[in-house]
Amino acid sequence: MLFDHIIADADRCGRMLASSRTRSGLSRKVMSAALDVSESTIKAWENGQGSPTLDGLLEWFRTVGESPVRPMLDFFWPDVFADLTTRNTDDEIRTAGEFYFAKVAGPVEIQKLYYLIFGKHGSEWSGLLDMACAHIHTSLNSRYRVAEIIQVSYELSSSNNLALEPPGIAADRPLLLSAIAAAKEASTSSRNGYVIIQESMDISAMLAKARIDSGVTQTDLAKALGKTEHTIHKWETEYSPSFLDLCNWFRVLNMPPWAYIHCMLYPNEKLTFLEGDEKRRREMVSYLAGSDREELRKLFYLITGTHGSNWMAVLEMMFEHVCSPLAQRVISARSVLIGYQLDWLNKQLLGEGHSMPDLGNLDRCIALGTAAAKKGQSAYYK
Repeated sequence: MLFDHIIADADRCGRMLASSRTRSGLSRKVMSAALDVSESTIKAWENGQGSPTLDGLLEWFRTVGESPVRPMLDFFWPDVFADLTTRNTDDEIRTAGEFYFAKVAGPVEIQKLYYLIFGKHGSEWSGLLDMACAHIHTSLNSRYRVAEIIQVSYELSSSNNLALEPPGIAADRPLLLSAIAAAKEASTSSRNGYVIIQESMDISAMLAKARIDSGVTQTDLAKALGKTEHTIHKWETEYSPSFLDLCNWFRVLNMPPWAYIHCMLYPNEKLTFLEGDEKRRREMVSYLAGSDREELRKLFYLITGTHGSNWMAVLEMMFEHVCSPLAQRVISARSVLIGYQLDWLNKQLLGEGHSMPDLGNLDRCIALGTAAAKKGQSAYYK
């Protein structure tokens, strides 16, 4: 049974790498130079014969200009996410969305989205959703510039004690700054997507923590994996295993790989759900089950779409947006709208066929926010 899983993982990993490279139009020679391996190694990986390390996998996606989140969802949960697009039925997308919040999303991720939807920040959720949806349809140049506006607005507001500070929720400014820097670098190479790679990413520490959490000894793990204890020790202290070996590590431990990878990629995320986190998770699943089709599809596309933006970075951007004073929010939202309209005129939008924003609704919310800000109010929606 374990051997069957290893073969299935290898096949899925090979398809994931090959399809992403093909979509980008890059040759194996280019990938070979970027990852500093031979072309024959690239070919072997794409045929399911071995794989890069986890950081090599992230570099692969950085090179092809794609966010790795959706491909990794397809890899870890193929029965739920693989081949799922906006062309699927509402019921299929709703089922996948409910699964995402019940099994995939982390506590901090849910906490911030919950605040966007239900929090007393004074902005209307439908307008925020259309703003985020418009944002991810624009060119990468437009996206990182708008994100810079929002980040600077929040930073200045926070420094002057004007920013909202919702209890128990902290801004992750390093995440947004990393996303802006990655998007800016990617835009110079005409890529549509970017990858956030944490400088402090410690794969060895992640593996050691998972093993310790599981209660399995290095000796027992070595036997189960068919490796020496020396190899296990090196993987936990010095060297990263291949991505496929990493997956096998978690399978033997019977631990969820994505939860640990998620916390490594986003250091402010939490590994476990506490009582309040579980309550929000249940409410999010229930909310999604009753949401209308347009809201459902926009949120699905924000989280799992192939738009090239990092969902956690977009979420952080929107969180810092709603925590800024209303006048700043109006400026940021109008910047998104103008960027969308300019990219539409210049034919630089991602195009139709995706979950498109309701620009009329976004414009309505901007007008309401403008009127409220002129009166010195802190909110246009209660």
